[in-house]
Amino acid sequence: MAICENGLIRGVKVVRQQSRDLGALFKDVVGKGYQPQYFLSDFDVHFPKIVSQAIEGILFLKDFVHALRIIGRYFDVAVRQVTIEVPQGTSLKERQKQLDLKRHLLRKRLKPVLALFFKAFQPGYESVAFLYIEGALARLQDPQIVIQTESVCDLHKQLTKFFAKHGKTLEFQFEQKAQVGLLCTSNLLESKNSIFKPFARIAQSFQRSDTCERFWSGVALMEDFDVKQRGLHQGTSAMQRAEINLDDLGAHSFFEAVGLAD
Repeated sequence: MAICENGLIRGVKVVRQQSRDLGALFKDVVGKGYQPQYFLSDFDVHFPKIVSQAIEGILFLKDFVHALRIIGRYFDVAVRQVTIEVPQGTSLKERQKQLDLKRHLLRKRLKPVLALFFKAFQPGYESVAFLYIEGALARLQDPQIVIQTESVCDLHKQLTKFFAKHGKTLEFQFEQKAQVGLLCTSNLLESKNSIFKPFARIAQSFQRSDTCERFWSGVALMEDFDVKQRGLHQGTSAMQRAEINLDDLGAHSFFEAVGLAD
């Protein structure tokens, strides 16, 4: 599924071969009335190549939620992989007890550092986000704050590498988010996916990809015309928010679009 920042579902596609089918999806959504500047996704390594071939000159952005998940996962691994040295002959039960205690202590020491990373990505902190990130990285190397185990040193290396690779992109996003309200999470896409879940059970019975895609397109069209009754977009539809000219579209409601207006 491909959606825009207004929540309008621009295209759906049954994916059997990733590069071919996703490339076709992204090419199909681009047209005279829609020329996206940014592509926001998770950290999938295949997306940049596929999308750049379909949409020339587009910039790639990273989902803040997925960035925090990756960072959180690094911290979990650091705690899980911590080791202990015990006297020879120590029972397995006592060894495990001491290991659990060390993991508990390490998690307690790492928790405030992880909180700094999470705070950097919170709304309102865009202008100082990298100060928090740099401060958190410095704390990881301070033996008075965090026990300098091998797993903690590996954690610092992984995070340093992560921000060296994605830092410029994230810095651009922080800046644009503060200045123009740039969308930096794919929560909207996840919300759409949850709406599609009940229909996914029906789609499993289809044997042909084109039949399934027509079915998905109908569901997407219904969702695009749906006027929300609550939440941030209460009283509007995705069609309205995206400023789609319904006269040019040839339908002012879902039922008109599918020929059931009468």
